[in-house]
Amino acid sequence: MHVAFVLPRFFPYRGGYENSVLALSKYLVQRGHRVTVFTTVANDLEAFWLAQRRTFPGGAISVDGVVVRRFPICYNVLRRRATRLLGLMPYWRWKAQYWTPSFRIPGLPQALRDVDADLFHIGPLPYTSLMYAGLHAAELHGVPVIATPCTHLGEENNDEVARHYLRSYQIDLLKRCTKVFCMTKTEMQRLEDCGVTSEKIVVGHGIDLQTATGGNPEHLREKYGVDGPVVLHLGMKAYEKGSETLVEAMKLLWDKGSQAWLLMAGSSLSAFDNYLATSGRSCPRLLDLPAFADPDKRDLLASATVVVQPSRVESLGLVLLEAWANQKPVIAADIAVSRELVTESGGGVIVPFGNAQQLALEIENLLGNPGLRQTMGAGGHKKALEYEGNTLWRRNAEEFERVATAGMRPQERK
Repeated sequence: MHVAFVLPRFFPYRGGYENSVLALSKYLVQRGHRVTVFTTVANDLEAFWLAQRRTFPGGAISVDGVVVRRFPICYNVLRRRATRLLGLMPYWRWKAQYWTPSFRIPGLPQALRDVDADLFHIGPLPYTSLMYAGLHAAELHGVPVIATPCTHLGEENNDEVARHYLRSYQIDLLKRCTKVFCMTKTEMQRLEDCGVTSEKIVVGHGIDLQTATGGNPEHLREKYGVDGPVVLHLGMKAYEKGSETLVEAMKLLWDKGSQAWLLMAGSSLSAFDNYLATSGRSCPRLLDLPAFADPDKRDLLASATVVVQPSRVESLGLVLLEAWANQKPVIAADIAVSRELVTESGGGVIVPFGNAQQLALEIENLLGNPGLRQTMGAGGHKKALEYEGNTLWRRNAEEFERVATAGMRPQERK
């Protein structure tokens, strides 16, 4: 079986979705299958629309037997504006291809038409144009397509996030996929409510706990001179991730005399960099670190007293699972996915998104209560074990094999 993955970014970019595709791809190769990943040169979220942001070289490389092909991004402003007009047309295929955040990837459509794949995998939303390219190629080849949409549902009674992931043309695209892999029961239920049939949906997502555990808790303390409790924020730094709210919460605690450190590690949007350039000047116990490799991630997690991820843009929240793998308590934003994971497991607490005062209170409570931290860490660890990668990757790989063997039904190509 030859599987073609189509996604916006890929290793060595290290996001949660990208890490999971890499792990599944390697597992498929170990089972004797061929895997080709079709992606862009982007090494930065803003690289999809700003030419000066970080990118990887184009071309092809191999990562542990997985072939990775990178294609350049077209930044022609006039072309983008022209295609947006097509996206206004009341036809789901045009909307999927041309409406925001679509971008042109020269050479990719032809490469997808030429590949001898038995199965395509597409995702995540809201990169619908890239997902459509994979779907269309699968239709041309007459082979099945699996989607992992990573639907972000945001806050209750607030569609500021969900409206970018549940548009009618995005649902139409998912309906034409052979299978849809959901991260949680919450995501499954929402997609079913939108019209994706339960027969198409597979629930389950794996994480390699070994890539998150076994770190040296003293390494970073010695390297950076960190000498107190550590509040850790891991991954993308941006407003929607709750990064700015966390800084404001820590300011409240520092004003009260807290000796805790705030470690923020990962890539960032320029808006957050600008915020930190002004608001972070009076934060001597704030350590802002760039993107990291697995050994650094293990050390960061081992060093943490509490892991704080008050994000409203999550389809699962892999950082929560990684924190729990290290038996660390977590604080997350009050969104449906967090309620499913955090509340059910007792592995932490949830706070309203954007509420710095409430966040500060919860951080202060956990920092001052080692017994509660231990109890929450243990509860979260049990939940993390449910997502241990090998079992779920085997199940996902077997689902890939079943879908490829069955082929695409004629109605899927309409």
